[in-house]
Amino acid sequence: MIVKKLLFSSFRNLFKTEFTPGERFNVFHGNNGQGKTNILEAIYVLGTMKSFRHAKNKDLIRWNEPFSLVKGVVEKEGVEREITLLIEKEGKKARVDRKSLERLSDFFGCLNVVVFSPEELTMVKGTPDLRRRYLDRAVFAAEPGYLAYHHDYAKILKNRNALLRSGAREGLDVWSDKLVESGARVVRKRTSWLGGMTELLQEFHDNITGRNGKIELSYRSIPGGATAVPGEYEERLRLALARMTEEEFRRGTTQAGPHRDDLELLLDGRPIKQYASQGEQRSFILALKMAEIEYLHRLHGNPPVLLLDDMTSELDGERNRNLLHFLEEKKMQVFITTTTPDNLQRGDSKNYTMFPVENGKIIH
Repeated sequence: MIVKKLLFSSFRNLFKTEFTPGERFNVFHGNNGQGKTNILEAIYVLGTMKSFRHAKNKDLIRWNEPFSLVKGVVEKEGVEREITLLIEKEGKKARVDRKSLERLSDFFGCLNVVVFSPEELTMVKGTPDLRRRYLDRAVFAAEPGYLAYHHDYAKILKNRNALLRSGAREGLDVWSDKLVESGARVVRKRTSWLGGMTELLQEFHDNITGRNGKIELSYRSIPGGATAVPGEYEERLRLALARMTEEEFRRGTTQAGPHRDDLELLLDGRPIKQYASQGEQRSFILALKMAEIEYLHRLHGNPPVLLLDDMTSELDGERNRNLLHFLEEKKMQVFITTTTPDNLQRGDSKNYTMFPVENGKIIH
C-alpha cells in the first residue's frame, strides 16, 4: 500500500499544499510548531476519519475557514483509488474515486494507516484511558467494522449516564441491557485482537532484547475478568451493574463496562509499569508496535502506511536503529516527523525523501 499523492487545504495551520511522497521514508523536518505533526494527522484522518490527537472537527479547520480538505491517491495491489475527505464543523463528507459513498464501510480499508506517537511510549505508566485508546485504534486498524461497535457503545453509555444524572430509575434496566449487549461485542473484539498479537509480540520482544523475559497482554475488566465466551462476560457485567446501582446514581456515571477496562502489560508475570526499567518499557512498546504492523501485514496481505511522530527524540540510538531496520525490511511506506533529521539512524539514503516544513508549508 502506497500513498502516491497528497493534497491538504486549510487543515489546521497547513496552507494549500499538493505533493508527491516517496515510496519509502518521508521525513518532515523543521522547528517545533511548524505543522509537521499536522501533516501526519491529516494522513491519519484520511484513512480513519478520526484524529489520533482526539481533536474535534472544528479543531481540524484553519482559523476563519469554513472547511478543510484532505485528498490522496492510494495504490493498493496495483489499483489506484482517489480518496477525498471534506471536514466541516458539523461533520465529514467522504468521496472515493470522486463518487459519494452509500455506506461508510466503502471508505474504510482504502488506506490502512498506523500511527506511532510519543503518547504510546508513555502509556505504560499512564492512565488506563491511554491504553484503551491505543487498543481501540489497533483493533480498528485490523477490523474497520469495529468502529460501528465502538460508536454504538458510546451512544448507549451517554444515554445511560444521562438517566443516572437525572435520578430517574424507570428505564434503567432497558439501558443496562443495551449496554451489556453492546459492551460484550466491544470486549470480544478487543480480546480477539489481543489473542492474535500474543505470539508476534513475544517474537519481536525476543529479537529486540535477546530473549529477555516472557511478555503478556492481559485484559482487565471491572466485571472481574474478560472472556470471549458468549454469555459469560454479559452475565458478569450485568451483575456488576446491579451491584453498583446506588453508587452509580450518586456519581451520575456508569461504573462498569469497556469504558472502564484496562490493558495490563506484563513482563515475567509482573506489571511493567511497576517493575520494569525505562529501557525495558520502551523495548516492550517498540515490540508491540512492530507486532501490530506485522499482524496487519498478514491480515491484509500488505503492510500499512506508518506514521512516526517525533520518534527520534523518544527512542535511543539502538532502538531507533532496530525500528528503522525492521521498517526497511518490510519495504513499507513511512512518514516521519523530526526536529533533528541528522539523528535518524538511516540505512540506504536513497530510500529517504526529505521535506522541510516551515510555517504550515512544505518546502519542496
